[in-house]
Order: sequence, then C-alpha cells, then structure tokens
Amino acid sequence: MARAANPLLKQQLVDAATEIFATHGLAVARVSDITDRAGTSKGAFYLHFASKEAAYVAIARAFLDQLLALLRGQDEAICEAFRRGEFALVAEADRQFMDFLWLHRRPLAMLMDGAVGTPYASMQDEFIDSILRHMRESVSLHNQAFPQLAGVMDPEFAATMATGVVFMYARRIIREHRPPFAVEHLMAFRALIAAGQPPEVAAIIRAALPFSPATLDPAQPAADAPALAPSLADVP
Repeated sequence: MARAANPLLKQQLVDAATEIFATHGLAVARVSDITDRAGTSKGAFYLHFASKEAAYVAIARAFLDQLLALLRGQDEAICEAFRRGEFALVAEADRQFMDFLWLHRRPLAMLMDGAVGTPYASMQDEFIDSILRHMRESVSLHNQAFPQLAGVMDPEFAATMATGVVFMYARRIIREHRPPFAVEHLMAFRALIAAGQPPEVAAIIRAALPFSPATLDPAQPAADAPALAPSLADVP
C-alpha cells in the first residue's frame, strides 16, 4: 500500500526548493540539493513532485496565484475607499502590496531569475502577462467606480505603465538586503500620473499619496525584515 504524502514535509520541500531555485537556479539545482536542505530523502521528494521542473512550476504558480488574489481583493477595497474619500486606505493598499513582494522576495527571485537558461524561463513572461491582464481589469474597474478618472488616460497605457512599475520594483527588491524606500517610489509614480491631468483629477490622485513630500526622508534607514519569505500555501 502506498504511503500517504505528508503535508508538513511537502511544505519543507517547497521552502527548500524555493531557496535553492532562487539562489542557484533551476538549471544547476539538483533534487538532492533540495532534499538535503529539507532534511529528507529523494523518495520523499518524488512523493510530492514528479521532477525538479514540476516543483519549480508548482511553486512559481502558487506564488503568482497568491499575488493576483491579493491584488483582486485590494481592487474592490480601493474603489470603495475612493467612493468614501478615504484616500489613506488607498496608500495603505499600495504599501501592503509592496510589503507582500518584499516578504516573498525569495519565490519572486525564483520566478524572475531562477529559470534562466531553461525552457521554464517563460515563467517570467507568464508573471508579467498575468500582472498586465490584472492591471487592465483594475483600470476598467476603477473607471466604472470613479467616472472622473474614466477617459483621462488610455487604459492600455495605464495598465502597461503600472505593470512596468511592478516589474522594476520586483527587479530591485530581489537584489536588496533591506527594504527599499517604497513610499518615495509611490509618490514619484503618482506625481507622474497626476501631471497634466485636469485639476480635479490631479487633486484626487495626489490625495492618495501616503505622505507629503516634506515628511519624506530617503536617508532614514529602513527597518530590518525577515530574511526568508513566509511559506507558500496550496502548492499543487
């Protein structure tokens, strides 16, 4: 009779594989590297994953699913915050999203760079395309919920611009050991969006800035953050 898979052991394998793929890359990673780090056997690995490539794809897609679920949940909350004029909640949602990327920077690094030199490098394109599709949906939702914003900027351009910000922020944080000064980046992005817009629209965008420029201190050191990402749930 076949042994039942141990879900706790599977999470150990996921954590170990994430770190191995992020640090060494899929091309040179070996199943034995993963099992040595997880403190288990190759047999245990193959109870859960058919191959190292299957593990890579499962972990990458689980992370992407979590990221998109966060963004979808935030969209509704942000639209409601706009309706009520509670712009601080909009800034807080941005902060939560960037915190999520920072805390999950190991699976993010795995997704962005871990498959270079393999056929699975296309997972980075899947990441970008998924974010772009979401941003298109988000722009449409915001335009419906807040008509003053509709027609101000071409939705495809807005979605592409927002996706570029996410991608470049992701590229930066996977190389950092301390959290970047994300608030400054948010302000610069929102100021760029507001520039040239009708005054009433520019005022709405600027109202969602988390701080006034005078309160920013880019020289202030960022707080330390956990070195590894929280465990990914629901890896298939």
